[in-house]
Amino acid sequence: MRFALSPAAIWSVIDGARCWRLARDAGDPVQPTLYKRLERWGAGLLAPVVDSLMTLFESGFRRRFRAGSLSEPRFTHDEHYLLALLEDGGSTAIDRFEPTMASTMRIALRSARIMLLSVTGDMAGIPAVPTSSSIFFSVRAVPLSRAAIPILSGR
Repeated sequence: MRFALSPAAIWSVIDGARCWRLARDAGDPVQPTLYKRLERWGAGLLAPVVDSLMTLFESGFRRRFRAGSLSEPRFTHDEHYLLALLEDGGSTAIDRFEPTMASTMRIALRSARIMLLSVTGDMAGIPAVPTSSSIFFSVRAVPLSRAAIPILSGR
């Protein structure tokens, strides 16, 4: 199944990947550097997501990720490949990945998709969950009666 990345998600991933590469090469702390960079657009929560994806990318392909410069509008081959993994991680995009790490990368890609939907939706002003809804249940909360309290506490 294909996952359609929004332009905000694409640029968050690419900008994060490029910042990650620069931080790693400079020996800077990666996640704080990523957070600072991505938080300019309200996407700071993607810092650990990007860090994990990039680390797994390099481990799974057993080579260094080739990123463009922060100001380059064109994507490198590796950046295109990273986007392909995010868009279609379950099929052909992961064929050349280290087989022992492929399932770990699939899990990381699913998690990244969830976070991208959440963060980039917030960036666009689209709440992930309507504010009037309960996060856990689809019904409104009903106050407990005093009679129910002993049952719930085991008394």
